[in-house]
Formats: sequence, C-alpha cells, structure tokens
Amino acid sequence: MKKIRVSITSPKGFTAAGLACGLKKSGKLDLALIYSEVPCAAAGVFTSNQVKGNPVIVSKANLKNGQAQAIISNSGNANTWTGEKGLGDALEMTKLTADALGITQNNVLVTSTGVIAKPMPMPKIRQGIKAVVKALSKQGGENAAKAILTTDTRKKEIVVKVGKVTVAGIAKGSGMIEPNMCTMHAFITTDAEIAPRLLQKILNKAVQKSFNLVSVDNCMSTSDCVFVLANGLSKLRVTSCESRVAQAIEYVCEYLAKEIARDGEGATKLITVKVSGARNNKEAAQVAKTITNSPLLKAASYGLDKNVGRILQAVGTTKAKVNWQKFKFNWQMGKKEDVITVNLGAGRGTAMAWGCDLTYDYVKINAAYRT
Repeated sequence: MKKIRVSITSPKGFTAAGLACGLKKSGKLDLALIYSEVPCAAAGVFTSNQVKGNPVIVSKANLKNGQAQAIISNSGNANTWTGEKGLGDALEMTKLTADALGITQNNVLVTSTGVIAKPMPMPKIRQGIKAVVKALSKQGGENAAKAILTTDTRKKEIVVKVGKVTVAGIAKGSGMIEPNMCTMHAFITTDAEIAPRLLQKILNKAVQKSFNLVSVDNCMSTSDCVFVLANGLSKLRVTSCESRVAQAIEYVCEYLAKEIARDGEGATKLITVKVSGARNNKEAAQVAKTITNSPLLKAASYGLDKNVGRILQAVGTTKAKVNWQKFKFNWQMGKKEDVITVNLGAGRGTAMAWGCDLTYDYVKINAAYRT
C-alpha cells in the first residue's frame, strides 16, 4: 500500500467538481459533486443524533439498495430542522443531479452541512447543480474537497494504491465533532469490486476504528455521514473484511479522522491517546475517548501544563476495569502533538483515539458562528 497523488478522482471512472453557488457569504466554494461513470456498490454510516438533517434521511433511504453513482454535497446550510419543505429540497437536489447526469434519482446521495434551521436557498442550488455537472472532470477533485468545508482551515484528502486498486478519500470536519457517527462528512471512492453487503461491513469496521474514535468538542452533529462508492472498474474483486483493500479503506478513514482532529476549531495540536491493558477493546476505546473528550485535559494540553491529574480523573470517570496496582501512564507533550499512553493493567484490550487541544479561539469561532 502506498500513497499517490491526491484526488478523490484517482480511482478509475470517477470525476468530480466544486464551485461557489452563493451559499456562503465569503463567496468560497460551497457545492461539490462526485460521479462515477458506472453505478457503484455503495455503503454509508450516519449520525446517531435524534435530530437528523433532511439529506441524512434521503441518503439513508437511497442506500437501501446498496447502490449509488453520485454524491451531491453543499456547505453553508445544513438543511436541518427545516420541516417538510427541507425534506422536499433534499429530494429535489437528488432529482436535479440525476436528471442532469442522466442517471436514476435513487442512485444520488445528498449531504448538507452548515447552519441549522435555515431554509435552503433553492434558486441558488438549482443553478449550482447545473453548473457543477458541467464542470465535472478528472481534475476536479481538489475543488470538490474544498467545497465541502465549513470552519475547516484546510482540505483533507488522501489516496492510496494497493496493487491494481486505488482508494481515495476526502473529508470535512473541524467543530461539532463527537462521532457516534460530528459535523463531519467523509467520501471514499475505489475502483475495487466489492459486494454491497461486504462493503457495508468493511465500512462499519473502519468507522468504528477511526471516525468513532475522534473528538474535537464532544458535540454530535445532525448531519454526519461517511460514504464509500466502489465501481469495480479495476476488475479486482474483494471477498473479505481482512483483505488488503479493506485495510486500505481503514487506513484512509484513520488518516482522515486524524486530520479532522488536527484541524479542530481553534486547535494548535493533535492529541493521540493510546490505551492498552484493558479488559477488552470496547473498554479501551471508552477510556481513550473519555481522555480526548476531557475539557480539563484539552486545556492543559494547550497551556503546556502536564497535569497528570487530568488523566487520572478522566480514567476514573469511566466504568472500565482498572488494576490500579499495575496502572501506568505517560504524557509526551509537544508543540504540534501530545501522545498519551495508558495501561489499565486489566487485560489485553487496546484502542487509539484522537482529539485536539482547547484554545481561546474555539470560543471565538463558535461565539460568532452565525454572525
């Protein structure tokens, strides 16, 4: 497995585009499209928040057949808590995209991210979809990666190659990050041939080990989603969750999850937490996430204050079994990354989680988010 030139369009048969249709006051790119020349096996994971954006509802329904061919995604407006009209707007986005591409409406996935409870300006969306379809190209991946961003400071993308197969991914996410399945979106493309049911299993496993173990502010979004499209054009068939291609999808998810944490709102550094010696992997993950979620620890990280009490209070908060006679921990503090290792002394369970420091700028960004 090796990294190659970055673009969501690197796998065979994929094109993309990103442009500005006027959803953002800044005038920055705000509408993205990813398209496969043939229908793909598709899988998705969505937010578990009780309040779900209308695009989440629509895309979840469209994925029931395990197939998709395009993803239309806007930033600047979440189309959440916008009632029946908002649901109709999300459906219209899939129809407009499908009609412009000449494909089936149910094969279009839709996502929206941005301000909640604000009506979608559909005249801008309608014009934008016409334009973004015309702009599709093999070189359009970078603009697509930029168009899905909100408070992010940079695009997040990666491509890896495994033999004949290419796996690519882009993501957005900076604040409101506490996946169980944050405001985060991640889109993955591959030219591997993977049956839909197996692809869903591979994605579930990858998300559990990556996006579900990253946190910026312990706030869960209404709009989270991770999609994988596999069009099979490499002619290489994947038959196992343990295959090298499945491992590549896991690697892409982990890389993007870490980039989301590294780019947390106002953050100056990444916090990596490694837990071992747990009774099982589930308890290890619980401890790792609790440490990354601790505002006290995050603030101490920003202030370069290696206060070990912050680790102890976080571990003690959980229900995980700890052998306190064998319990060990270490905090390696740096300017760009902190690494915290914890051994619970109670078994062989392990997990890693990622977070970021808590700074003054986080408050400034969110105090003025709508204004």
